[in-house]
Amino acid sequence: MPVPRARLVGRARELGTLTAALDDVRGGAGRTVVIAGEAGIGKTRLLDELAARADGVTLLTGQCADEGSGPLPYAALAGLLHALVRTQGPEAVVAAAGPAAGALSPVAPQLVAPGSGAGADRLPEVLTNLLAGLAAERPVVVVMEDLHWSDDITRAVALRLARTAPPGLLLLLTYRSDDVGRAHPLRTVMAELDRARLTTRLDLPRLGEPEIREMAQDLLDAGLDATSIADLADRSEGVPFYVEELVGFLGTDLPDSLRDILLLRYWNLSRAAQALCRVVAAAGPRVWYDVLDDVLADPSTASGPRVVPDGAEPEEAVREAVEAQVLVVTDVGYAFRHALVQEAVYAELLPGERRRLHAAYARALEQALVRRARSVAKLSRIADHWWRAGMLDRALAAAVEGHRAAVDGAASSTAVALGERALELWDQVPDAEAVAGLPRHELLRTVAESLRGATRTTRALAVAHEAVDEWPADDPAGLARMLSDAALIAGHAGSDEGPELVERALALVEPGRDDAVRGLLLMLRARREMLVGRPREAIEAATAAYDAGRAIGSAEVVSVALNLRGVSRVQLGDPGGHAEIEAGREAAGDIWHGLSRYYVNGSDAWLVVGDWARAAAIAEEGMSAARRYGSSDSTRIMIEGNLAEAQIGRGDWAEAAAWYERVVPPIHDSVYSVYLSERRVWLMTWQGRVEQAQAEARRRATSWERFGHLEEQIRSRTSGTLAELALLRDEPAEALERMSVVVAPDHVRLPAYDLPQLAVAAQAIARLRAAGQDVDDAPYRAARDECAHWPTFPLWSALFEAELGTGPWTAVADLPSPGPVHLRAYALCREGARLLEVGDRGGARSTLGSAVAEAEKIGAGLIVRRAQGLLDRAGLTGPAEERTAPAEGPGTGLGALTAREQQVLDLVAEGLTNAQIAGRLFISAKTASVHVSAILRKLSVATRTEAALLARRR
Repeated sequence: MPVPRARLVGRARELGTLTAALDDVRGGAGRTVVIAGEAGIGKTRLLDELAARADGVTLLTGQCADEGSGPLPYAALAGLLHALVRTQGPEAVVAAAGPAAGALSPVAPQLVAPGSGAGADRLPEVLTNLLAGLAAERPVVVVMEDLHWSDDITRAVALRLARTAPPGLLLLLTYRSDDVGRAHPLRTVMAELDRARLTTRLDLPRLGEPEIREMAQDLLDAGLDATSIADLADRSEGVPFYVEELVGFLGTDLPDSLRDILLLRYWNLSRAAQALCRVVAAAGPRVWYDVLDDVLADPSTASGPRVVPDGAEPEEAVREAVEAQVLVVTDVGYAFRHALVQEAVYAELLPGERRRLHAAYARALEQALVRRARSVAKLSRIADHWWRAGMLDRALAAAVEGHRAAVDGAASSTAVALGERALELWDQVPDAEAVAGLPRHELLRTVAESLRGATRTTRALAVAHEAVDEWPADDPAGLARMLSDAALIAGHAGSDEGPELVERALALVEPGRDDAVRGLLLMLRARREMLVGRPREAIEAATAAYDAGRAIGSAEVVSVALNLRGVSRVQLGDPGGHAEIEAGREAAGDIWHGLSRYYVNGSDAWLVVGDWARAAAIAEEGMSAARRYGSSDSTRIMIEGNLAEAQIGRGDWAEAAAWYERVVPPIHDSVYSVYLSERRVWLMTWQGRVEQAQAEARRRATSWERFGHLEEQIRSRTSGTLAELALLRDEPAEALERMSVVVAPDHVRLPAYDLPQLAVAAQAIARLRAAGQDVDDAPYRAARDECAHWPTFPLWSALFEAELGTGPWTAVADLPSPGPVHLRAYALCREGARLLEVGDRGGARSTLGSAVAEAEKIGAGLIVRRAQGLLDRAGLTGPAEERTAPAEGPGTGLGALTAREQQVLDLVAEGLTNAQIAGRLFISAKTASVHVSAILRKLSVATRTEAALLARRR
């Protein structure tokens, strides 16, 4: 029975939102809309309605799929690329991708030969750039459906498109909300998108009885009585897909379960068509024509019930199933009308029938590998079919082959799933090493790396330890490499065991024999020493790595060693370190690993000495190079983050803030998220968004502390920001406690990180002294003096003295030495407050006005609010300062009071004395007394109490 098409019912608001988003995109905006709802609720139907209105727009659709044991890798991306090729042509797509076209090969090996061009981990960037380029020419709607079945690369593409919001592109994402549990990886992505306010979200509710009646009348073209409508509503539960399925069977005995409702059309098919549908169901939601033909012809099916009964033609069975709209025809094969139907029909298969069909599909797909280009998706499906067929040896071999392909194709979630399955099967298969083609410890190594790539770092570290434990003793170089992998994973997991693993590995390799491995390990040691704040030890290790690199002729090792040595020299205040960093760049040649270290560390080396222009220039060059070389997202983000820091330093706060708001929220918990989230919170604070900064710091505190134990830059920055937030909460004791590490006996002096902390410590000491506590500043002064060689020392030293009240704020405001631009506005604000305290109202007005102007220029809302508040409270916001004594006049009553007298009266009503009023308004006690006398006279009252009563009655 054909399924009629009803008008879209009960979705006027949602369709209006989508139409408005489409209009925005036509106007040049970039938009993302997430459509969520349970299975059958009408997500695709809603998108179909929008597509009918998308005149003059390029529509690209991709749909995720499940292969039973996990997501089919790249399914949605393959659909998008297929649509892109169909609209633009293969040559145009490859040309638009340029040198990075090789990144498309894991998804479309028939378009780009595997192994050419950029790595597959660059796929999200390359595909985003392709779509952005297309959107620049005409509006584009990108639909990614069923993200509850998405793999990690597909989620990365969706996230990148939402984050970059290319002008002229509407991104529509759908998923089954009932299939996304607490641990589902999509849940985290959606939460981050919501928190960053990058999307509009539409949650589709079930239909009510009036809407079900309207839908049923459309489908039947006739009215229904109240009993039938109530029965339809009860059985369909308001799910539109079930309404469509049931409406043609009204008046018959209907099943009670929703699963059985899905099978109504299937049960009305002939025996041959039912058998055919069961065959298709074993393939998944869809199947290629030629693969289905091979399965139907597979001789193994003769050992059990025929998939198509004798005497029946497969074409006739297919035609019947299509006409009944159980199956639908696509351009490459057959698919079920709805995934729910496929799931229900698959459940009808008997255990033996399932095993035979899965084995037949595995063989058919292996033949397809000969006819078509190899792909991760095909290999993954073959592995899944052999596993479901119960043929464990074939399942193990296919899982290992698919795992390797997924690793090469940067399909981390698929690599993890297949690798973990191979490990599970290992003990169940005789002579597993011969079947798999590699020893178990090698498999553990690649699975651990896949888990790290999927950000499952805790599990990755456990598997890495298992690999170390199983590594054969007669392969010391291999074990050393495994230990280096474990050390890297430990760092990503926030574990402090990395140095121990590196040292253990170094003991296994001899100089002159294993220099390739030794050079790698010495680089890790140098990097670690640099990060924990031991630059001299880092220089020693980097020099040893350099020698090893020279011995084996490795440009990569030489380049990175020079980079690490140069950065460590800069940390010590040696300006020659910058030249060594440049030498590392020259040594790198075209090797991206060496160049990427230059762009990240080289720009940072200028940041720490306050040269914002040079830092920005290197970062901007690095951003361009990252696009050419196919950088990973993590490296690209760190380069862009250094540019954002340079923008903060030179005062381009709005541009930096926009970048942080767009990039930071979606990043998973990692060392990268810690670096960037701390700067984002710091910037929020000084922009005046203090409550938001306090909340974000509380949310990030645990992660900041964990990674702060591993890297000195992280510890110093996060501690400094948390201390500043403590001062804003008027908790100077907590602030000083956080800063006390800079005077600890075992602390290694690093001026770039210590000087800003010492300035915060000075402010905390001054606040504690003002509260009556006796705090010794001598250790902090001694620490400050040890940094006298640092380029930015004059500025931070002046700030240190000014905070303690032992130096002028003008020394900070007027000093030409390098430093963050906001410190001048901050110093002017503090100097204005001092001038008010000594009664220099004219000087205060001018200085505070300058503070407001300069802070507003960069967007330092915290300083603007403080300086403007001082002006307001001192009565210095008018065109001219009010005279000290109020003028005599005939007016009486509240209306006769001047603005300053109104302020004084409010404080009188609070019960303040003249001295307290003077302190609040930064005037002398004598002036406060004059104002109070004038108020009593104008109000015709004798006492302050009477004046207060009048004030409260206003």
